[in-house]
Amino acid sequence: MWAVIPAGHRPARHIVRWLRSIQELAEFQLARKDLKANIWRFANAVAQCPGFDPASMTIMPIWQRLQERFGFPSKSISNYFRRLRDWGVLAVVATGRTAEFTPKSSGRTENEAAIYVLLEKAEDQGVEKSSVPVPTRAVNNPPHARAGESSNPQMDAASPQPSLKRAAQRHEVNHQLLNRTEPLWDPNATTDATTKRERRETERLASLELQFRSFPLQRISTAHVAAICRPFFRAGWTIKDILHAIDWRPNTDAKYHHDGAHGVGNTGAWLKFRLGKWIRHDGGLYRSPSQKREAERSQRAAETRAAAERRERALAERSSYTPPTVPWRERVARIRQAQLG
Repeated sequence: MWAVIPAGHRPARHIVRWLRSIQELAEFQLARKDLKANIWRFANAVAQCPGFDPASMTIMPIWQRLQERFGFPSKSISNYFRRLRDWGVLAVVATGRTAEFTPKSSGRTENEAAIYVLLEKAEDQGVEKSSVPVPTRAVNNPPHARAGESSNPQMDAASPQPSLKRAAQRHEVNHQLLNRTEPLWDPNATTDATTKRERRETERLASLELQFRSFPLQRISTAHVAAICRPFFRAGWTIKDILHAIDWRPNTDAKYHHDGAHGVGNTGAWLKFRLGKWIRHDGGLYRSPSQKREAERSQRAAETRAAAERRERALAERSSYTPPTVPWRERVARIRQAQLG
């Protein structure tokens, strides 16, 4: 059995701890709401299946029982087992087989159910590294404070409410950013793509690179950042354009005095507010700084071409000019004579 257990995992100590470990998974917390509900109902159904051995933490869930008693379709059962294996909470000890493929020497004439072992992480992975500042707790007055001073605790900042989903989001973002060896997306490039799948992937990578360059955004998930920045990405904005829009107002050259690193409780609303200033009243977007520079460059190039064409025309007219054969004094005399008539 130990041969199928992946590194960093071990058999769960108790089935209740196994269920709790599923709730603490980042993949579970960041899944869709309907998928979370279905996975949680399926995990509880598996925990209630017969054939559970608490000594080895192995279980033999029968698909027919899952279908008849809990109403799971066979395709969903296969999908949920695959997800639990990918998440590292299940491992296959022995695959099931039908009676047709059972050796005759065994004397068995019935189908054999697959055997799974329930897993949990072997140990904590250490303190999570994060660039997000942790709010300080309440600090009491020192013992040598004056008698007239208030002895109430001084609250420097409110501590955030614990949330498994927020912790999972922070864990996922920090894991990807700590393993970053090169830019995930070119900060000067747009997220153009031919298909919907490629466009979503490019927007995800661009949002992750945006979180690396703006650490207040590391408090929320990459999907949340991508959802807010998606209209700007599809309008041809780059990562540097969005970073500029976060710090600067669109109609003036005034920079915001607050950078969002301190005192912002809802980072998503803060990001949406900052970028919302770059949306016109008709719903369109102002031109981004890179688009303005590109337009100015195109205008200068057009003016340079027009000036070059004017010079070429002037040179062509000058080169094609033929001076008259009659001297100018004689021409002046003829003009005067014609006027006097």
